[in-house]
Amino acid sequence: MVKSKNSEIRIKVSYAIELITEIFQAKSCSIYEAKTIAERLSGSNLKGHDSHGIARVPRYVEWIEKGWVFPNLKPELIVDAGAMACLDAKQGFGQVAGEYAVDEGISRAHEHGISVVGLRNSGHLGRIGDWAERAADAGLVSFHFVNVRGSLLVAPFGGTDRRGSTSPLAIGVPNTDNNHIILDMATSTVAEGKVMVAQKGGKILPHGALIDHAGNLTINPEVMYGKISDKEVPDPNNGTGAITAFGLHKGSGINFMMEILGGALTGSGVNGGIHKDKQNVQNGMLSIYISVEKMVDLDCFTKEVKSYADFVRASPPANQNEKVMIPGDKEILTNEDRMKNGLPVAPLVWENIRQTAEKLNVPNLQRFQEAIN
Repeated sequence: MVKSKNSEIRIKVSYAIELITEIFQAKSCSIYEAKTIAERLSGSNLKGHDSHGIARVPRYVEWIEKGWVFPNLKPELIVDAGAMACLDAKQGFGQVAGEYAVDEGISRAHEHGISVVGLRNSGHLGRIGDWAERAADAGLVSFHFVNVRGSLLVAPFGGTDRRGSTSPLAIGVPNTDNNHIILDMATSTVAEGKVMVAQKGGKILPHGALIDHAGNLTINPEVMYGKISDKEVPDPNNGTGAITAFGLHKGSGINFMMEILGGALTGSGVNGGIHKDKQNVQNGMLSIYISVEKMVDLDCFTKEVKSYADFVRASPPANQNEKVMIPGDKEILTNEDRMKNGLPVAPLVWENIRQTAEKLNVPNLQRFQEAIN
C-alpha cells in the first residue's frame, strides 16, 4: 500500500479482496459469498465506480446487524414462464442474487432469443454495470432498470425533499475483444455512494449534486448525513437535504420510470406510499436480454458497432488534453491503471474498513496492519 500525490492511499486489489472476504466470513457468510462480495466491491473500484466499492463494507456489516440483509440465501424462482422469469432474493446479498438473476436471463435468452427477468427483494446489487458485462460476455445485449426501496435520497425536479432513489440504469453491448460497451449510470446527479466517499475525504462532488431543505443547491455532504464523527458510518436518514436528479426534468422523469420498472413491475415495491414505513434497503431489478446472433447477422452487428464507435471517438475533442470516449472506455482505462497501481482510497475510508475488521476480530488483522505500516 502506498500514498499517492493527492494523499489518497493506493491498495492492491488482492489485498482488499483478502481482507474484505475475511470480514464477511466473520459475519457468517460462506467463503464463496464472502469472496464474491469482496471481488465485486473491489471490482467496482477497479472500474472507477468508487461509490459502489469497498467504502460500503462498514454499511453492509451494519445492515447485517440490523437484519436488512441476510447471509447465505439462494434466490427463489417464483415466476417461470418461458422467456419470462422472476426471482425473489429474500433480502440476500445482491452480489450473489445478481449472478443468479443474470444467469437465468442468459440461459433463457439463448433458448428463446430474448428474455425478461425480474429480481425482487435483493440486497444492494452493487455496480449494475457488472450485470451488463456478465450478459455481454455471453453475447447478449442487455438492459437493467433498478430501484432502491427503503432508500429515499433523490428530490424530484422542482421539489426539495426526497421522493425517489438513485435508481441506476445499465445497458450493455457485447464487443468481440471483450472490451464491452457499457453504459452504467445513476439517474441522480451522483450516486449516494459518491456523497459518502466525499464525506470521508474523497473526491469532491460536482456543483448542484445536492439540494438542501430550503431549495439551495450545494455540495456539502452534511445535508445528506448531518454532522458525524470520522468513526461513524454515514446514515442518510440523518440528513435533511437530498440528491438532485440528473438532467433537470428529463432525468427526473427517467428516475420516476425506474421506480415503476424496477420496483412495481418486479413486485419488489416502490418508495413512499404503501411502503413508506419500511426502512430496510432492497433493490428491485428488471432486466431484458437480447441474443445478438438470433436478431441479426453477428458479423454485420460487430462491424456496425465498431464503425459507429470509431466515428464518435474521432470527434475533435473540446479539451485538447482529453480523448472523446464512448460508454465503457473510461472504465477500461481506469481498470488498467488500478490493476497496476492499486485502488485509490481516501485514508478515512480505509480506516473505517480496518475498524470494522478489528471489531469483528478478523484473524489476520495484525498481518494486514503490519503490511500497512
